[in-house]
Amino acid sequence: MTGLDSPISINSVKMRNRLVFPPITTNYATQDGFVNQTILDFYEKRSKSVGLTIVEATAVNAAGRIVPNSLGLWNNDQIHGMQGLTDAIHKKGAAAVIQLNHAGPRSAPDKNLVQGFSPSGIAFRPDIEPIIMSQQDIHQLVENFTTAALRAKQAGFDGVEIHGAHFYLLSQFLSPLTNKRSDPYGGDINGRVRLAVDIVQSIREKCGPEYPLFFRINVEERIKDGLILEESVEYARQIAAAGVDVFDVSLIAQGGFKTISGKTVLLGSSALPKEKPSGDNISLTSTFKKEIGLPVIAVGKLGDLSTALHAVEKEDIDMVAVGRQMICDPDTAGKMLAQKEEEIIKCDECLACFASLGKSKPLKCKVNPDLPF
Repeated sequence: MTGLDSPISINSVKMRNRLVFPPITTNYATQDGFVNQTILDFYEKRSKSVGLTIVEATAVNAAGRIVPNSLGLWNNDQIHGMQGLTDAIHKKGAAAVIQLNHAGPRSAPDKNLVQGFSPSGIAFRPDIEPIIMSQQDIHQLVENFTTAALRAKQAGFDGVEIHGAHFYLLSQFLSPLTNKRSDPYGGDINGRVRLAVDIVQSIREKCGPEYPLFFRINVEERIKDGLILEESVEYARQIAAAGVDVFDVSLIAQGGFKTISGKTVLLGSSALPKEKPSGDNISLTSTFKKEIGLPVIAVGKLGDLSTALHAVEKEDIDMVAVGRQMICDPDTAGKMLAQKEEEIIKCDECLACFASLGKSKPLKCKVNPDLPF
C-alpha cells in the first residue's frame, strides 16, 4: 500500500516521500527579486523532511511581482542566488521545483513599471489599472516564461511549476469569468487554454523531454460564472498533451466582485473557509486525476495526518501539500512521517499570513512568532 513515506518519481526526478511544501509567498526576497539569507533559512528549515519543496511564485517579469519583495527570474543576475537556494533545499534531501508566475493586474504597484497586463481589462485591485494585452504582448509573455524556466534549470532546480491558478495572469486567461477576448486567445475553451499550451510547449521544447513540468490549476472557481470542473478537465487534457507531468490542483474557494475606493474589483481566495473540514478538496482532486491520468498534488488543510494518509492510501492522490501548517510549525512533515501528530503545533487558520501579505508586509504568523525561521 502506498503511504506518505513512499518514494515517487516524476519524469527524471525521484522524491523520497509524498509530502510537499507548496509555493507560499513570503515577501522575504530583496526588492530586486534576489535570494537573501532570510529566504535561504526559511526554505532550508522547511525542506528537511518533505519529498518536494516548491519555491514560491517567482516573477518572470519585474512588472508581474505578487508582492514588492517577490523572488524573480527575469534576468541572468538572479541565477547565482537561486543556485544557493537549490543547494540549501537539496542539502536537506528534498527535490526543488520553482513556481513561475506573472501576477497581471494583481501585481504589487510600482510607479516605475508598466503594469496590469490582463486578458480583458477586469480589475483585481483599485491601485492597478488593467491593460488588455495585445497578441504581441502575449508572445512576449511566452518568451518571459520560457527564459525564466531556462534560468531555473541552470540554477539547479529539478523542475518548474507554471502558475495557472488563483486569478493571476494565466488563470485569468483560463477563466470564462475574466477572459472575454474574441481573438485566438479567447472565446471558447480552446482559445482560453491557448496561452497556457503555448507556454508549456515552449518550455518543454527548450528544457528538454526529461525536465519535470508542473502546472498549478484551478479545478473550480466557486464564484458565479466561474470555472467549473468539466472545463478545467478539458484544459488539463490539452495542457498535458503539450508536455506537463504533474498537476498541482487548487481552486478559488470563495470570492466575488466588490467595490473598493469607488472601483469594482474581482476578489478571490484559495484558502478554504474555516468551517470547511480538512481534506475538503480531496474528492474533487481525485475525480480530476481519474479524468486526466497524470500525477496530482492535493491541497487544502492537509497537515492533518489521518486526512493526508486517506488521500494517498484510499483516494490515489500522489502527493499532498502542507502549506500554512508548515508556516507555523516547520517540523510538521517530520512529525507526520513519524506519526507524532500530537507534537504538531497546529495552525489555527487565523489567516494572519494572508493579511500580512495583503498589506505588502513580510509573511507573519500568529502561532509562530519566530518567522521567518
